[in-house]
Amino acid sequence: QNVVTFLHEFGHIMHALCSEGIGNMTHLAKCPRDFVEAPSQMLENWVWQKEVLERLSKHHETGKPLPDVMLQSMIKAKHVNVALNSLRQIYLSRLDLTIHGTNPPENAARLQSLVDELRPKITLIENPPGNNMLRTFNHLMNQYSASYYGYMWAEVLSADMFATRFEKEGIMNSSVGMDYRKMVLAPGGTHNITDHLAKFLGRPPNDEAFLKSRGITKMDV
Repeated sequence: QNVVTFLHEFGHIMHALCSEGIGNMTHLAKCPRDFVEAPSQMLENWVWQKEVLERLSKHHETGKPLPDVMLQSMIKAKHVNVALNSLRQIYLSRLDLTIHGTNPPENAARLQSLVDELRPKITLIENPPGNNMLRTFNHLMNQYSASYYGYMWAEVLSADMFATRFEKEGIMNSSVGMDYRKMVLAPGGTHNITDHLAKFLGRPPNDEAFLKSRGITKMDV
């Protein structure tokens, strides 16, 4: 999990470093909030690639890389609780949108009622009496206000980019990497993000790769 987080945050760094042009504020995350997590989520895919782990991992005593049998076991376990995790993200997104909506809760009691209502309704897990995760929901009050849904939507975009180009043409393919850099990372928040993605993908983005990555639809054999 720490390796996943490391590559996720490194994806943000690369997004900033590869931005080009005068006035391009990508280094301050000044791009559409429902896209800003896509470059970071993109790099998470590399954690699960044998070619990468053979270079990245090493046993502290033997110096040998992660055994393939262990990697395959980890990949098979990737989707454990993915449905519950997806519902949790939807729940948090709904909370965020409701609180920043046209009729927000006006006091602490109403906020508690909102949590008590939405958590079991969406996640299928009852909320313990007095429990309120809003106390630690950091994204609620920063630049993600009303945009927490962007985490899941950005995953749709990142899964499509990875599956369509890198997975098919090679995860270490320098030509694909340069296309990604110049067509997606470099323009950053300038112009229309959908146009940048369509240029890189060769078509408008879709959710097919995302559904497969979550185990919702079957992977191609």
